[in-house]
Amino acid sequence: MENNVVMQLFVQRHMPDGRSLTVPCTIEVLSEKDEKFSIELHNEVALGLSRDIFAASTEEELRRFLTEDGIAVGARYDGRLVCLRTLKISPDWVRESLADYSLSPERYEHSAVTGFCVVDREFRGNNIQFLTQFYAENIVSRRFDSVVTTVSPKNIFSLQNVLACGYYIISIEWTYGGYLRFVLKKEFHPKDPLWTHGHLRIPIRDIKRQKEALSNGSVGYKIVRGPSGFAILYGRIGP
Repeated sequence: MENNVVMQLFVQRHMPDGRSLTVPCTIEVLSEKDEKFSIELHNEVALGLSRDIFAASTEEELRRFLTEDGIAVGARYDGRLVCLRTLKISPDWVRESLADYSLSPERYEHSAVTGFCVVDREFRGNNIQFLTQFYAENIVSRRFDSVVTTVSPKNIFSLQNVLACGYYIISIEWTYGGYLRFVLKKEFHPKDPLWTHGHLRIPIRDIKRQKEALSNGSVGYKIVRGPSGFAILYGRIGP
């Protein structure tokens, strides 16, 4: 990975005893020397989470993100890793993931695939997931046209974050060994705009109607909450 800028920011650390304090953090690309801290943070966050919500990575996969097959972006505070975001970029790894999402590797050959993002509980609420997302995109966009990711329909918080970053739902698939996921894509240089006037509003639990909307060329672009619960807004992309 070529040299990348180290970004400094000041965020709130929320300590277990109730204190909050503004502290300096840095965002940078990680390397194999960060293996131990990456595995520890990932496992700490993944512990107790159902695979229906979060598809935890194996230690082999975590190590691979730190090699030339992937990209790992981290936020540090005083030498401590407090956020980890990963992407898959090697052709074989990308093709493997796309196949698991029922996407054509040929159609998405210029796409990278996200891995996961985890944040230390003391540093949540700072939008670090957004900052690391945009930092990673600045790197990925030098080599790829788009990024593909997945989110569980049950993980409302993550879905809101991903859609807010400019991703669109392009399909709904059973993946990761039998778990339902929204498959989303973000294009860095889209040819056509998204049309939101006349959008469809579909309850998030109505998978059948959402799949029908997707098959008719619509994409999901926003999650909203109403009296009957959460819904996804679907619009069309075109000239």
